[in-house]
Amino acid sequence: MTSKLFWFIFITSVIAITAFTVLEDNFEDEDDNDIDVHGRREGKILFPFVSIVRFANVECSSSSTMNGTCLARRECNNLNGTITGTCASRRGRCCIVSRSCGATTNVNNTYFTSPGYPSAYAGGQACSIIVNRCNSNVCQLRIDFLDLVLAQPDGDGICNTDSISITGGNTVVPLLCGDNTGQTLFVDFNGNTAITITVTATLATTFSRRWNIQLTQLGCDCPGIAPNGCLQYYTGMTGTINSFNYGTAANTALSASLVTGTRQIANLNYGICIRMEAGFCGIQYAQSASSVFSFTVTGDVEGADNTVLGTAVGAVNGAACTTDFVVIPNPVITATGVPVNTDRFCGLGFVPVQSNAKPFVLYVVTNGNEGVTATTPPDVANRGFSLTYTQVAC
Repeated sequence: MTSKLFWFIFITSVIAITAFTVLEDNFEDEDDNDIDVHGRREGKILFPFVSIVRFANVECSSSSTMNGTCLARRECNNLNGTITGTCASRRGRCCIVSRSCGATTNVNNTYFTSPGYPSAYAGGQACSIIVNRCNSNVCQLRIDFLDLVLAQPDGDGICNTDSISITGGNTVVPLLCGDNTGQTLFVDFNGNTAITITVTATLATTFSRRWNIQLTQLGCDCPGIAPNGCLQYYTGMTGTINSFNYGTAANTALSASLVTGTRQIANLNYGICIRMEAGFCGIQYAQSASSVFSFTVTGDVEGADNTVLGTAVGAVNGAACTTDFVVIPNPVITATGVPVNTDRFCGLGFVPVQSNAKPFVLYVVTNGNEGVTATTPPDVANRGFSLTYTQVAC
């Protein structure tokens, strides 16, 4: 046997043994269907040639409401994840990584849940998760509130019972509370600084609070990354945009003016962007038809009837919108094409408008309370807004 042949056989043997160990980790405890009629596991080792199984760590569907990441069994176990099925043609495991209070994670597609979720959480000490970047190519954290039910704000929109705060990123995120299930935020990482998400839930207030938040890290070149300055980012030719804590039921708390309070969150100033789809040059906005309360931003909801709520009679714009309002750049009335000559909208109704200003963006502004001002009476029982958008072809 020549020296070269000896070393070739020796090195090949070492590689084969190593590959066998790795592949056993991926295939241990497989179903019987993975073993052929001769009792061998197929595709493991064809000595002296080695076949190494590789698959992408992509998102995978599971039997629960959470999606997982396709990983090797050992990787999932090392992350204290939960295996819910197979993926990559049964070569990988669909692994759900879920964390709760006091956790730190750098794992993409992590779920942050309330203690005992989906059971109600009674509250207590602040519950936080610290999110570090997976790697230096990550620029943004997508935060999906799959299920977020906290206490309502007080009557002036202040989150003083429960709240969720998001700090450490390069995006200013307002303090939020109430029912925000279905909302999605995009927060830029500030270099290697971690992003901290903290839920504060007052023990003295008992109700069915809970949360399940999906944390997805987006690469700097990811098509789904939100443009700078956009706290929220929508895609598609049509969709519905809801204000934070929008709902048709009134807040039961009274405002400082001793009237029925608001569901709107106070002290907001953020942008909502919509991706301009190919072949579309304009965008239309209209009040959602699901409820007469779907644009109740300022004014007295309880003092208005159905001839005012959700109609042009209840719509207010321009200089009269000084406290809470939505900003839509360069709008024209959809039905007539006549310029509105203002970009501020408030009141108890919304007349459909179209904007050809690019990029497609609207802004939300609320002040610090719902009380009376020098020029306006107090707001009563506002719900916020629910607007549908439709992109207009060029």
